[in-house]
Amino acid sequence: MAEVVLSNEDLTVFGGPVSLSVDVDFGPTGPRGSRIYGVSADPRLATTEKPAEIQNYDIAMVISPSEPDYLTVYQKTGTNAEEWIQFASLVPNVYSVKTYITFDAGLAVGAIPASDLFTLDDYIAENFMVQVQLENENPMLNFPSATGISLAVQDVGVKKYLVITATAAELNPSTGWQAVDGERIAHLIITTTDGILDEVSI
Repeated sequence: MAEVVLSNEDLTVFGGPVSLSVDVDFGPTGPRGSRIYGVSADPRLATTEKPAEIQNYDIAMVISPSEPDYLTVYQKTGTNAEEWIQFASLVPNVYSVKTYITFDAGLAVGAIPASDLFTLDDYIAENFMVQVQLENENPMLNFPSATGISLAVQDVGVKKYLVITATAAELNPSTGWQAVDGERIAHLIITTTDGILDEVSI
């Protein structure tokens, strides 16, 4: 049997430093909040109930759908219970759906509950952009189509509805352009905007 002879009895182990020093002595002193709370309304209001243990830098989010700032996020600042800053909103500004639309001689009208989908200061037609793309259940009949959109906002009770009037025509290779009739599948995309700009430089 072969013999193995070690001529060096010293073993050297390489590793990291014995200790690390991390400097965290910056920023204001004192406890810092790190919790996220759900509140019923704007935490800057004295009437809104807030947890007693809240500290600066804690987060509060409005979780009542009936509130105008639903899903708005605030961060605690200052020394009194009503000092908060608003810094984010979790309400999406895009709504999309695939639905059926019925056309009569190229015209279809539908209404979307805008106030249930978007949180806006003003519900006016200029603050919305709508795209409608039509398809046919029979892919062999998917002729090129053109759509036009007009918008209006209507009050129904306490809600704001976005009324969408769509006109559509399709190009039939045999007969040319003709108004769309009957039920069609539509891809509907609604986004909110800042209104109409007077001038845009491109």
